Amino acid sequence: MKLLKVLLGLVLTISFMQASDVKGNDDFGALWKKQVKAAKAEIKQISPDELMRWNIDKKKFVLVDVREEKEVLAGWIEADTVKKIPRGILDVAAANSGALKENQTIVVYCKKGARGALAAKMLKDLGFKNVYNLDGGIHAWMNAGLPIVSSLGTFKTVPYELTGCGM
Repeated sequence: MKLLKVLLGLVLTISFMQASDVKGNDDFGALWKKQVKAAKAEIKQISPDELMRWNIDKKKFVLVDVREEKEVLAGWIEADTVKKIPRGILDVAAANSGALKENQTIVVYCKKGARGALAAKMLKDLGFKNVYNLDGGIHAWMNAGLPIVSSLGTFKTVPYELTGCGM
């Protein structure tokens, strides 16, 4: 019986600790969202259509994909100059390797725009002068019907209902 009480106490303690962690994550999530909102307010946003226009017009810019390698494998946006540098090492790559130049026009993007905004703000804080974030990330790009590239070629996405899947 004593062992049962100890085990029950242990289970209740672990459950309480897990519930506390969830609350802590909520606090972290709220703080992160606040930082993303502040970054988006400070960084110039570029729409998918405007970025495509830059591509068509051959405007000089560096497109920086800050997603993780596994995300990039699914597809990326093509431009004359593309750098695939995960957000976690962007500051080191920008500061130490010379991968980016201070006066270049830089467009940063991620999956939905949040990591891109934070990365763009970090670049601005490091002294890069002309930094943009792709508003809505690659999701917005694809939703606008613009092409993505992968190792298999160039593709445009179509609405799910047009694929014939799940009918």
